[in-house]
Amino acid sequence: MEDSERIKGYIAMILHSHIPFVRHPDMEDALEERWLFQAMSESYIPLIQVFDRLIQDKINYKITLSLTPPLMNMLEDQYLNERFIKYLESSIKLSREEIVRTKYNKEENKLAYFYEKRFQEISKTYYKYNGNLMNAFRKFDRLGYIEFITSAATHGILPLLSIHKESVSAQVRLGVETYTDEMGHEPNGIWLPECAYSYSLDSILKENNLKYFITESTGVLNASPKPLYGTFAPIITQNGVIALGRDIKSSRQLWSSTQGYPGDYNYREFYRDIGYDLPMEYIAPYINRNGIRIDTGIKYYKITSKTEEKLYYDKEKAMEKVKEHVQHFINERNNEFTKIKPHMDGMPIITCPYDTELFGHWWYEGPEFIESFLRNSVKKENVYKLTTPSEFISKCKKIQCCSPDPSSWGENGDYSVWLNASNSWIYKKIHSCADKMINLSNKYTNPSEIEERALNQAARELLLAESSDWPFIIKNNTASEYASKRVNCHVERFEKIYNEIINNTVDINWLLNVENIDNIFPKINFRIYKSQRL
Repeated sequence: MEDSERIKGYIAMILHSHIPFVRHPDMEDALEERWLFQAMSESYIPLIQVFDRLIQDKINYKITLSLTPPLMNMLEDQYLNERFIKYLESSIKLSREEIVRTKYNKEENKLAYFYEKRFQEISKTYYKYNGNLMNAFRKFDRLGYIEFITSAATHGILPLLSIHKESVSAQVRLGVETYTDEMGHEPNGIWLPECAYSYSLDSILKENNLKYFITESTGVLNASPKPLYGTFAPIITQNGVIALGRDIKSSRQLWSSTQGYPGDYNYREFYRDIGYDLPMEYIAPYINRNGIRIDTGIKYYKITSKTEEKLYYDKEKAMEKVKEHVQHFINERNNEFTKIKPHMDGMPIITCPYDTELFGHWWYEGPEFIESFLRNSVKKENVYKLTTPSEFISKCKKIQCCSPDPSSWGENGDYSVWLNASNSWIYKKIHSCADKMINLSNKYTNPSEIEERALNQAARELLLAESSDWPFIIKNNTASEYASKRVNCHVERFEKIYNEIINNTVDINWLLNVENIDNIFPKINFRIYKSQRL
């Protein structure tokens, strides 16, 4: 059977890679820097290994990855890479200690050997790309297997910043500029932070030459006029920007720990780590210097059940489950396309967006799922093909014009996760700073060298305060003290810089120190906040 007869649809799998900008050279052992190190060792590097194996085996796969500007900046940062090397070395050392400690426990000893080998493989891949994971991503981009897209500068919730168009424009423009500097070409698409969309946002995307964005399912399903084919077809806004809506069913199968695959009892238990289980005198060298127990990445148990009693993790059985779940996922998509295609004029698309960190960090077997899915998706018995948004859009002969509904992929499909009683105080502060930043940008048309540096740093501090991660963390009460401190710290730094600029009293030594700590966006130009009407 020819492909034209067999194919009934396309799948676009999109992985969103983001960690907030966390960099503390002024601290000896910053706990929050581990967010990046865990994502690198448990998600990004394992996925890089997956993509390399697929290329080596000549698998013609297609997948899309978004890389946020903070993540790209951190992956290039020498200081953070030096700390990551120490993190890796500590992990390898601990796994070797575990091989000795567990020699009389067959199950744990087997897993200790497994982790030691795994950490060594992670280290080998890291050095293969000269200690810079952006080298790997640029390679995949050149080879054409992966479409990379950008996101807003510091992952700010754009609808909640839209009281100032300049703030939204700065987030989007800097996101495009950072991507272009890193990848060597402009992005076609953007991952809107938290898939949060509001009216008129598409005009700013258009101004920045962005062709498409990803939105929550309700953004498409509740669009006006109502889309003929729901999320199975893209829609185009009046400004000519295309929206792809998240598919509900496939999302639930991979996201949900209760209804989806990650909750299977044979998969590794995320919440049982030797960093919490073993005696302090033994584990102390491998946890936080302040004695705070933390995850080490060595976990010996599987989910087992909803009770506290856990059985040992069996990697082989977990891989059998991966194979089973991949086949189920593929069968479900084949069945969907077979049912949908007869009712559509063109080819349907199923858009499958997920956080990259789900695969490996939260769901340990996730990278193997991705690999198996991509390998099996190219088989001739499937009625679909893998695609990327750009490739699919280029084949669309006509796209329905609709206005997407304001929405996000957060709880309730709105913005309430990032704006509620616990975190609403943030917005008064950042909106006040935005007012001042816009005024500075409009006023200082020909600043001195010192003034320009101060103005650029003020822009950095405002952008860092706008990150969606801080209100999210506060709402979920996970590291809320740290998140609140970050917002207040960036606002205070902004206010100090602002006052020194207008009073012509810039403290150059203090500014140098802040430039070193918050060194994101080395090429930033504060004029991105200038009002367009001027």
